[in-house]
Amino acid sequence: MADVTNYTIENASGANVRTDLNAVFGAIQSSNSKSSDLASSQCVAGMPFLNTTTNILKIRNSSNGAFTEIGNIDQANLGLLSKAGGTMTGPLLIDDSSSASTPAFSFDTDTDLGLFRKSANVMGFSSSGTEQMIFDANGLTLQAQNDLRFADSDSSHYVAFQAPATVSSSLTWTLPAADATVSGYALVSDASGVLSWAAAGGGAVGAGSDEIFWENDQTVTQNYTITNGKNAGSFGPIEIQSGVTVTVGSGETWTVV
Repeated sequence: MADVTNYTIENASGANVRTDLNAVFGAIQSSNSKSSDLASSQCVAGMPFLNTTTNILKIRNSSNGAFTEIGNIDQANLGLLSKAGGTMTGPLLIDDSSSASTPAFSFDTDTDLGLFRKSANVMGFSSSGTEQMIFDANGLTLQAQNDLRFADSDSSHYVAFQAPATVSSSLTWTLPAADATVSGYALVSDASGVLSWAAAGGGAVGAGSDEIFWENDQTVTQNYTITNGKNAGSFGPIEIQSGVTVTVGSGETWTVV
């Protein structure tokens, strides 16, 4: 390693001048290397420096106030990720721009497709420069009435779910925890978003494709409210369990035959 107090060649005898010159050239040749960073008095803006303890090559910044790290001289590409790619050993931190039109993570030939930070803890996904989907602690949200699509085996066609054009109040449907125990049952709601399996309401299938028999359960086990503007019918006898309420609104009827 080599460093000098300053780069001034003092007036002196020939031997001393030669010693000064050799010291300055030695410092330049070794990138002013030393086991610890140089003192400010030894530096000028733009000078290179090698810390021999860490093997980090540095350069003095433009204000001569500090060193800027370049990289480790014992590692390929100075320990920096090559343009051709490679393996990173630490986190990748990208710009936190919230713009969907110019997402922070995009592609060189398709710069309006990618990921961006919509807000704190909310990831945005953009296509054609427009926010299409977000991911946050609540889950995945498809924006702007986008479809949830399920493609067929060769991905040539699909079936999809889509939200209505206008939703007056956000709603979550909670699925049942297991499949129906009776074939032909359908999902029904308790009017609070909780879905369960129940008879579909059509006739029980007889021989061939006949739908002759209407079947219903004999015990009401959950609170139920007749839909506004509708009438209801059941085949009795019907038992309403203790603590369970069936609500029949004004102008509506529930007939038990």
